Amino acid sequence: MENESYWQHTITLPKYPQINKNCNYDVVIVGGGISGVSLAYRLNNSNLKVALFESDTLGSKTTGHTTAKVTYLHGAVYADIYQVYGRSKAKQYLESNYEAYQDIKKIIEMEQIECDFKENIAYVGASDTTNAKKLDCQIRLFKSWGFEVLENRLKNCQISMGLKQQAIFHPLKYLKGLLAQCKHIDIYEHSLVTGSMHQDGLVCLEVNGFKVQARQVVWMTRYPPNLQHGYFFRIIQEKEHVIFQEGQSNGNSILDLSTNYSKRYLDEQHILMIKRIDDLNQVYWYAQDGKPLRKIPYIGKMNGQEYVAYAYNKWGMTLSHVASKLIYDLIINDESKYASLYQPSYGNYLKSGADMLKLVKNNYHGMIKNRLVSSKKLKLKKQQGKVIRHQGRLLAVYKDAQERIFYFSPYCPHLKCVVQYNEIDNTWNCPCHGSIFDCHGKLVSGPATKDLKQY
Repeated sequence: MENESYWQHTITLPKYPQINKNCNYDVVIVGGGISGVSLAYRLNNSNLKVALFESDTLGSKTTGHTTAKVTYLHGAVYADIYQVYGRSKAKQYLESNYEAYQDIKKIIEMEQIECDFKENIAYVGASDTTNAKKLDCQIRLFKSWGFEVLENRLKNCQISMGLKQQAIFHPLKYLKGLLAQCKHIDIYEHSLVTGSMHQDGLVCLEVNGFKVQARQVVWMTRYPPNLQHGYFFRIIQEKEHVIFQEGQSNGNSILDLSTNYSKRYLDEQHILMIKRIDDLNQVYWYAQDGKPLRKIPYIGKMNGQEYVAYAYNKWGMTLSHVASKLIYDLIINDESKYASLYQPSYGNYLKSGADMLKLVKNNYHGMIKNRLVSSKKLKLKKQQGKVIRHQGRLLAVYKDAQERIFYFSPYCPHLKCVVQYNEIDNTWNCPCHGSIFDCHGKLVSGPATKDLKQY
């Protein structure tokens, strides 16, 4: 399917050039989603020479495929953080995202950005015992912090909580408003960073074959390079499908933790819904994001010259602003009041058993199972793909609508896991670390930086 979202259908963002020469900068931001653009916006008047590099077009990845809930009610994450790290860390997480929510409102008002921003009520509910216990804990936390909690307002849920003064908006209209203010930032599209190294106190990047040197580099991509030892054991990639359904809405946002089913108001005719179940007859697009096994996103300084921001667990609208403000403060002032909370170097994974099991299972599929269960027969329907074994070697094979056959290497260029075909999206997916390739093997989303080799 064509993975183009409602947001991409309804707004045209400015176009930017590819890099075409060697360059030197004070700060380079890698990633043109809402995190990278927000940081560029903050650095616009900093007197630093700043560049932003995007491998595709701005906002075309996770940001362009979000449900765009502007909320600090992030599922049951506060109960998770409380259980693993204690009350003070959970409160800090709340304060940082509450400030980000207020920051977004302030930016919209100050820059007069027309982005369909509407305040609403956000609800979270659960009908299973495990999630119901988490929500009960979370309700008690929010009440103790002085919040008015709307309890048990959702049907078909054992327990639910709601918070007023949350919001929804059009993320790409908002992005366009930020870009209009980035007049002192060099922005490049279709400029893929394929390598980095430290040399003479600088970070040297290879971008489209050109050399870019920077005093500081900020990696704001869904799956950053391996700056953090064993980083691909710290996050798990999750894919979501978004569908439209005719109906009415009172404008509120709803998330059911038991079914992973959520919805939010879009306009008078439609309700935008996200589902991670098999009933995908009405799918219009898909999104992908990283889930932190330690329960808290990884945001901050990795070494003296490099920063990261990733694993937002599908709550990127506020966390993108947490990240951009935190890293801006570190670059300009060398300190941030939330640096210790999000610091990438620590983590408690004792409560991550289910996610760790899923991560192991994903890697088992990519490293072992997909190598063993490949078919020996080339029987394909139109627009279908599979991995087959032919004369002792594995091949990824695809038949298009005209019944032409295409052959590829089945090994993901990232770490050589064997890909598998997703008939819903017409994509090749790496089960290990979430790289996505289109039906013809062209790279759609990393961490891979190359296409599947075509034979």
